[in-house]
Amino acid sequence: MKKKNVQAMLTGMAVMMSVMLPTTSVLAAVPEKEQTVYVNADENGKSENVIVSNWLKNIDGDTQLTDKSELNNIQNVKGDEGFKQGSDSSLTWDANGKDIYYQGETTKELPVGVNLTYYLDGKEIQPSDLAGKSGKVKIRIDYENKQQETAEVNGNKEEIYTPFMMMTAMILPTDVFTNIEIENGKVLSDGNNNIAVGFGFPGLSDSLQLSETEELKDLEIPDFVEITADVKDFELSMTATVATTGLLDELNLGEIDSADELKENMNKLTESSTALVKGSKELQDGISKLNSSADTFVNGLNSADNGAGQLKNGIDKMNSSKGELLSGISRLTQGMEALENGASQLQTGVGSYTAGSAKLGEGIAKTAEGASTLKGGIDTLNEKKEALVQGIGNLSTGSKDLKDGAQTLKDGVAAYTAGVDKLDKGLGLLNGQLQGALGQTEQLPEAVKGIEEGSKALISGAGQLQEGAKQAEAAAGNMEASVGALAQVAGGVSQGAGSAAGIIENYIGSLNDTGSAAATEQAKAAIAKENAAVNAQANTQQRANVAAALSAAGLTEEQQQAVLANLGNISVGVQTSANIEVPANTGNTEAVGQLKNIQAQMAAVQQQIAGTDLGAVQEQIGQLKTGAQTAAAGADELTKGVTTFGEAVKPLGGFSTMASTLKEAVAALKAGSGELCKQNSALNSGAAQVATGSQKMQGGLDALSEGATQLSAGIEQLTQGAAGLEEGTAQLQSGSQELNQNNEQLNTGAAQLAAGSQELSKGGNTLSQGAGVLSNGIAQLASGASSLKDGTSKLASGGKELKSGVTQLQDGSVKLADGMAEFDKEGIQKLSDVLNGELQTVLDRLKAVEDADKAYTAFDGASQDMNGKVKFIIETAGIEKE
Repeated sequence: MKKKNVQAMLTGMAVMMSVMLPTTSVLAAVPEKEQTVYVNADENGKSENVIVSNWLKNIDGDTQLTDKSELNNIQNVKGDEGFKQGSDSSLTWDANGKDIYYQGETTKELPVGVNLTYYLDGKEIQPSDLAGKSGKVKIRIDYENKQQETAEVNGNKEEIYTPFMMMTAMILPTDVFTNIEIENGKVLSDGNNNIAVGFGFPGLSDSLQLSETEELKDLEIPDFVEITADVKDFELSMTATVATTGLLDELNLGEIDSADELKENMNKLTESSTALVKGSKELQDGISKLNSSADTFVNGLNSADNGAGQLKNGIDKMNSSKGELLSGISRLTQGMEALENGASQLQTGVGSYTAGSAKLGEGIAKTAEGASTLKGGIDTLNEKKEALVQGIGNLSTGSKDLKDGAQTLKDGVAAYTAGVDKLDKGLGLLNGQLQGALGQTEQLPEAVKGIEEGSKALISGAGQLQEGAKQAEAAAGNMEASVGALAQVAGGVSQGAGSAAGIIENYIGSLNDTGSAAATEQAKAAIAKENAAVNAQANTQQRANVAAALSAAGLTEEQQQAVLANLGNISVGVQTSANIEVPANTGNTEAVGQLKNIQAQMAAVQQQIAGTDLGAVQEQIGQLKTGAQTAAAGADELTKGVTTFGEAVKPLGGFSTMASTLKEAVAALKAGSGELCKQNSALNSGAAQVATGSQKMQGGLDALSEGATQLSAGIEQLTQGAAGLEEGTAQLQSGSQELNQNNEQLNTGAAQLAAGSQELSKGGNTLSQGAGVLSNGIAQLASGASSLKDGTSKLASGGKELKSGVTQLQDGSVKLADGMAEFDKEGIQKLSDVLNGELQTVLDRLKAVEDADKAYTAFDGASQDMNGKVKFIIETAGIEKE
């Protein structure tokens, strides 16, 4: 704790003590001795060092002051005045008219003490262990009084404690201590710190023995202080306790000579109290009767006020609702006027309707004629479908022949390339043997034999080559013929599909003339959307077919891309299903839609045939045929050369001079066979691609054949639907005629409704005029009811105030009666019992305590002719964190 804080706390405690304690009256110029005993104690309150400070007040300004003291190491603390000390502990100071301030030390036992006990979270703990801890801390301060005097009480000698009042203070910083509570004290705050101040009177309760007096046994005199707080990092600077006497100086108990006078006055007070109790009960009874009568009066006023309120509420409700009534009448009038206008419009509309129904009948008649025409056209279309289906079947058959020819071509090319490879190998063998023979003339006979064998093998390979080339040429010719036949059939099928589409287009035009143009446009849009999806798929498939055909023809990648780019803007379409159903009583819109589907299927057939590029296939097969012919011619020439070579080899045995010529001939044959081998891969690849393309084309024609079958079924369904359409339009025409028969009655009813609505509108105007008069009357009635309610409310309010006042008066009288009875019983009667019983004993003990208080004037002794007072300040050591 900072020094200035300690000084401030001690100064405050001293001021409080000076206010609470009496001052000694000076009757004569008697020296006074004011003594302060400073005690330094440890954290638990155990005394370690005692210093006594004395102030001798030189009231008359004497040159010498006499005192008595048992202190050691006496020093003058405010001057240089000296003293002489006698054998009886007397001191004579050379005061020279001044006050003397001196101090000394002593080991004498103190008359009072403090014991501090510390607890953390409910368990006792030593102060050194508590430093720096956090939790719930309790500090208990028990005051101890060791100073007793012997006194006589009721003729008995008893030990009476000197009445010390002890007060303890400690500073509790707000950053360490929170939620501070104190028993037998108070907590003060200066913002940054809390100051806990507690007090006690040790020994006083034992001296007075209040527990033995029934009326005073519940009175508690504290002799301890207990402080609890939530603590973080506990530390405590110090505690300061002040103990002092003089507490009972102002009681003047000595002036009370006897309790008889008190008893006599108490008897008079008791009689008066009894009379007051009786009078207050009579007052209560009278007010109770007044309260009962007031209830009847107030109830009557309330009933009248309630009735007036109900009347006012009813009239107010009627008045507030009149707006809704007037509004309803207004809306009714407006509705009647609107009804009149609507009836007039209805009459006009009915006229328009009947005229329109007549025109509708005429239109239905024309529709019936168109349905009959449509049926005839569909029958014609049904008759022509067989030729279309048969043409597609022929096209499919021709495609199969083309597929077989492509496979034959592929096999022939394979045989040709095998012969070329074999011929090349034979020439290589022959050339090697010839070179060996020319290098070793001594072995010529045997070498000639080898050359003869090689020439035989060469002749055999040339024969195979020639045969393969002829087979490839024949297969290419067959494929060329098949493709030509397919092209003719496809042209016939395309022409038939075009004719069928034209017929359908004519009938669609006929139906549009008699049907709804808007419905036709919707049907066309739906067909266009469907065709777009189908055409996208057909175009993708057809481009794949063309690409396969180009690859089979042996075209390079760049040539293929160029052809496909030219085909980019050509689109085809294929319709593979035609599940068309025309129910009875359908209109022209559905018929047109179905015809559009058939037309789209015809167009798909044409596009499929157009997308099958038979011309490109023919061109590829022509190129392949030309190549095969060239290869065959080369094979013939090669065969002739080989045969000649064989004939030339025979006489080699005797003509070694022809070796050089033979060597050149063999080299030329080898070079020729090498050139033929270079074309083998291209021939094989082209033949394989032609075969693959023919297979894909066959697949497309199969799909086309299936579509033609479905198209045929769709035309059958359309034929049936046309018959239903014809029947439905006939029924529609009959219904229209029946509808027209009721037109006259409908016109008459509309005219009657218009006339009645006019009369109703006139009655609504009369009702609206009467509603205004009713509204004014209701407003006047509401005003009168409001005035009546105001009067009854004021009357009822006054009755309530009257009742409230009477009730309060009755409550007051009851409380007065009860209070007087309780005061008489618990106060006057008990006080009388005390005064008539143990009052004298209590007064005797108080006087004994007062005498003990006056007797203790100094701790270290004092002269008999000197007044004195003493106080003890006990300072305990702080508890600090390491």
